[in-house]
Amino acid sequence: MNEDIVYQEAIERINQLVDEVIQICDEVAEDNNYEREWVLEEFRKAFNKAKNLNK
Repeated sequence: MNEDIVYQEAIERINQLVDEVIQICDEVAEDNNYEREWVLEEFRKAFNKAKNLNK
């Protein structure tokens, strides 16, 4: 496979993951009566912490 195609497929999957995470965060916010932006910010903090621990 051409490297450009592999890269583009990876980017598309990453974008799908982003959409899935945002959808889950929206559901958590709605189900628990939390503010959407707060849930997204807390997810971002937790993700960054986990990312840094796995280096």
